[in-house]
Amino acid sequence: MKKIKHNLKKIAVITGASEGIGAALVNELLQNNYKVIAVSRNIKKLSKLKSFNSKYKSNLEVFSADVTNSFQLLSVAKNIGPPDLLILNAGIYEPVSIENFSVETFIKQSEINYLGVIKSFDAFIKKMLLSRSGTVLIMSSIAGWIGLPKASAYAPTKSALKSFAQSIRYDLAKYNIVVKLCSPGFVNTKAVKVNDFKMPGLMEPNVAAKIILKNINSKKFEITFPWLFSSIMKFLTYLPDNLSYKLIKYVTLNDKEK
Repeated sequence: MKKIKHNLKKIAVITGASEGIGAALVNELLQNNYKVIAVSRNIKKLSKLKSFNSKYKSNLEVFSADVTNSFQLLSVAKNIGPPDLLILNAGIYEPVSIENFSVETFIKQSEINYLGVIKSFDAFIKKMLLSRSGTVLIMSSIAGWIGLPKASAYAPTKSALKSFAQSIRYDLAKYNIVVKLCSPGFVNTKAVKVNDFKMPGLMEPNVAAKIILKNINSKKFEITFPWLFSSIMKFLTYLPDNLSYKLIKYVTLNDKEK
């Protein structure tokens, strides 16, 4: 694997970079003059990503690596400089109902959404510790605040990421490394197309990416959007459980169930 030469541009590493919010962030970062290291297990989608951003080809490097494979991640990390921005974005969503309940689905989402972030963090943080600078952004979800329909496998992984981000924030502060958590609402990606309920505040990936980068240097720990939906969901977390349950059930029921 060829080592990337150091230059004056800031280096951004993004996992789960081949589609959705990840791909949108790649494009936004390139437009903002970053050297982008795009990591994904899907080689074909990485090739498409590079073609789409061809005018920035000198600033975009793509690497095929599975976030569940520490060896592959370390192989990428050793060939780049210390990231100025590490975006741990890789994740999947598979809805679970009681009718299709599968332990394998829970294990799969835990291995990618949670342990995949831990392994990616482990691979890339070492050089950041040596440089004593940078920002780590962990992609969580509003689903990590409160349980939502069909999200019994997904939501706990996002809750775990919030706790992880809060914990490492203390440890990394002494190294001058900033930790941020991103908790989006519904974003129009392939993952949410399987949902059979209404998704309030559905947002396009490019809009989400712009919001994230706009807030990356802000003082706030958690970046969340869209404002109205996230405010409502935050309010629901303060309500008695039975009341929040009834409200969420009412909003998310599809027409057939009503």
